[in-house]
Amino acid sequence: MARPAEPVEPPHPTGVVLRDGLAWPELLQVVRTAEDTGYGAVFIPEISGREAFSTLAGFAAATDSLRLGTGVVTVWSRAATTTAMGAATIQEQSGGRLILGLGAGTPAGPVAGDGGSTIGPIERVSRYVQAIREALPGQVPPIWLAALGDRMVSLAGQIADGVLLNWCTPERVARARELVRTSAGRSGRDPADVTVAVYVRACLGLEDRVAVPALKEMTGQYASIPHYRRQMEAMGLGAEAAVAARAIQEGRTADVPDLLVDALTVWGGRREALERFDAYRRAGADHVLCYPVAARDPYSSVLGTVLAAAPAPAVER
Repeated sequence: MARPAEPVEPPHPTGVVLRDGLAWPELLQVVRTAEDTGYGAVFIPEISGREAFSTLAGFAAATDSLRLGTGVVTVWSRAATTTAMGAATIQEQSGGRLILGLGAGTPAGPVAGDGGSTIGPIERVSRYVQAIREALPGQVPPIWLAALGDRMVSLAGQIADGVLLNWCTPERVARARELVRTSAGRSGRDPADVTVAVYVRACLGLEDRVAVPALKEMTGQYASIPHYRRQMEAMGLGAEAAVAARAIQEGRTADVPDLLVDALTVWGGRREALERFDAYRRAGADHVLCYPVAARDPYSSVLGTVLAAAPAPAVER
């Protein structure tokens, strides 16, 4: 049996999230470019299209230093033992570069191994994390929990190595940082051992008339999802979220409020991106994860955003 992979050093505090369905050679080019320009991690959301672990296996073979994150796989998509096996495979293959991002998710039909249980998401995630750690003694990768509400953020402070925040203002990040500090302390843990990371949607390097509509569409889509809508309401953006959801449902993307888009995303160029990322860091984020939103040609748009926000660009722009 192979020796467990040794964990690598923490990544640079800027990562990238890749969701758009690019062709595989294009996706690999974006990932290699991210590594070459100083990004510390790449995360793959499992929403539709590619499966996360097999995608990360391909990235592991194509990169040397990038941390590789599931961003996220849900507790409903696989039995905990299956997730543990996938995690162990990527952890070994990559030399210890995996970050296992987990989320509560929403069930879709019967779930194998669920047994008809009606336990809530907090308890379900807690049990899932415990089952993974029991299945991988001595070789568990860092586990980060996707969290919208305060209870899941607090759970991350109690049992996880990090928390993944999504569709947040800097003020929400500050609140999450305090929740992690409190819950970790009450559990006898060092709060500094719990990473706070935040996804930030970005469309960079394009004219506003191109970038803003793409961001409005994405923002409106999430405002239409009940649990994201509740988070927007908790951040004082409820009225704007309601308008955005209605606009998307009625095909009026242009009517998604500018205030909502400005509060939750970034567009423009390098200066705007770095200023926004710094605002999240000042609020308490350890890692900012740039989440490109494609406009026009997906490949050139995603690559342009990655280059514009790069921690160590080849050419300053």
